[in-house]
Amino acid sequence: MRGTRHELQHAGGVLDYLSAVIKDAQATPVIETPFLLERQNGISVDVAMTWTQNVRERVTSFVNGIPTRDGGTHEQGLRDALNKSLRSYIDTHELKPKNLTLTADDLREGLIVILSLRVPDPQFQGQTKDRLTNTEVRGAVDSIVRAVFEQWLHENRSLGDAIILRAIQAARARIASKQAAATVRRKSATSTRLNLPGKLADCSSKDPGECELFLVEGDSAGGSAKQARDRKTQAILPLRGKVLNAEQATLKKVLKNEELSNVVTALGCGLGADIRLDRLRYSRIILLMDADSDGHHIATLLLTFFYRYMAPLIEHGHVFLALPPLYRIHAGKQLHWALDDADRDRILGALPPRVKPEITRFKGLGEMNPKTLFETTLDPEKRRLELVSLAEPLAAELMISDLMGKEASKRYKFIMERAEHADVLDI
Repeated sequence: MRGTRHELQHAGGVLDYLSAVIKDAQATPVIETPFLLERQNGISVDVAMTWTQNVRERVTSFVNGIPTRDGGTHEQGLRDALNKSLRSYIDTHELKPKNLTLTADDLREGLIVILSLRVPDPQFQGQTKDRLTNTEVRGAVDSIVRAVFEQWLHENRSLGDAIILRAIQAARARIASKQAAATVRRKSATSTRLNLPGKLADCSSKDPGECELFLVEGDSAGGSAKQARDRKTQAILPLRGKVLNAEQATLKKVLKNEELSNVVTALGCGLGADIRLDRLRYSRIILLMDADSDGHHIATLLLTFFYRYMAPLIEHGHVFLALPPLYRIHAGKQLHWALDDADRDRILGALPPRVKPEITRFKGLGEMNPKTLFETTLDPEKRRLELVSLAEPLAAELMISDLMGKEASKRYKFIMERAEHADVLDI
């Protein structure tokens, strides 16, 4: 109708538009607060952006209110700024994982951005004006965005770390996709027992919610655990020696490793990109190792494998560390179990002065008779378990990459910085 005026306005500008695009894409942001920039320096640049769990990168751009669906020099300048800023942030805070190359696509995976420019004399390709061609705009956008974005990263470490962790996950997913052909066939929760590992002493219950799998160090401890367990709900899988370091191995090599392959088969949920938690055969996976340095090393190797190839098990609270006692302390009519030297000293310090305790140190789980192993480690009413969680994902990523990766210099540095605290070594 003539004489009627319609005004369309978003009070929040590009930030409101970004929220609408995120909602339309059904995306889950990985950072709590989007980056927002409104700046004039020869040209006017408005930017709102965030990173999400979506695989696709999505850039929506405008020049003088005209949609530039085919991008152009302004989008190239934005990508230049992001690449330089993020790499500078990584170098400054030493966040680069070893033996892993982060590409520009990895850094931008999951990115959703709204970019709006006001340019005095815009030049477009073709009559539809879908692509900006001003060569000077690329450098201008790079300069404007990079200075502000890099400062924003340093001032918001938790957000910056989350973006880098997202890029690392993208890089690992990219590498894993190349190895997809080697991924093992999924096992269902009702898989026939004939396909399960021969060493597995499975439980009789078929309800994953009440079942738990103990990964036990050695056949000796495995034998005691098999005798001590509750056969209805507790399964035992003995592991021979120290398992493969999954951080230094390809997926193909991991699957050829008998011990790790047995673990994957027993759990039944697959691994890597094909993992399906609805097919997990046990609600709790419990690492039961000797309470000494060798036991700690084996537990670390297993945790590295779970983190790298079956991370959803950790993220959803299915992985636990059993805490078997290192000492048995008889004090008169009282019996105490101590996890380590510090726990032993605490217990001894609390005893009456006249009591002369009898202290037994276990060399390994194999020394415990089945009754003792059940009372201290398997009995749900008395045992002590520690849930494995990812409170700081980026710190965990870098720790595993540095300490379990192929480059020895990081491990050497770690050892030298902490050598003075290693009072007692099991040699």
